[in-house]
Amino acid sequence: MAEARIRRASMDDAEIIAQLHVDAWRESYASLMPPEALSLMSIEEQAERWRDIFRSCQGDDAGAVFLAYGEVGSPCGFAACGRQCNPRLAEAGFPVDFSTLYLLRRSQRSGLGRAMMSAMAKHSIAKCFDRASVWVFRDYSPARLFYEALGAKRTGIDGEWTILGVTLADISYGYRDISKLAAGAPAITG
Repeated sequence: MAEARIRRASMDDAEIIAQLHVDAWRESYASLMPPEALSLMSIEEQAERWRDIFRSCQGDDAGAVFLAYGEVGSPCGFAACGRQCNPRLAEAGFPVDFSTLYLLRRSQRSGLGRAMMSAMAKHSIAKCFDRASVWVFRDYSPARLFYEALGAKRTGIDGEWTILGVTLADISYGYRDISKLAAGAPAITG
């Protein structure tokens, strides 16, 4: 059995990440969104969206995407970070947004989520950033508990996100010192 690992992703990984994105949403958000909305997710559209994200990372010193491989050696999750896009969070002192972190259910509770958070923190610190925020669907308690266990604190900045015709309440969490997250960062390959 191969060891779990994380590597820096590239534009060539857009289709892999798109498949993981669709699968993770369908697994994770079945309790938040109607099945017909989740069925509208398109791997092709997500792949194009991820190609756009990779292009935008080229001009963003805080931007990076990471791909996780599970113990059997197959891709099982991804994470992305970049410059803060929310002006209220930027004003509150969070220059970096940990914008995405998804793991397939089979790889959750394995330490890979924590390792991907560490990878994003280590990358951000290398780019001279020491604080970051993350958005979470208010009613998705597994993600809230995950970030809270890693030391995230509510910022008091909440919002809504409309996707696939469904509007969901969002809350933001912040890390005032990401060095604690980075301390456990694995070696990144690729």
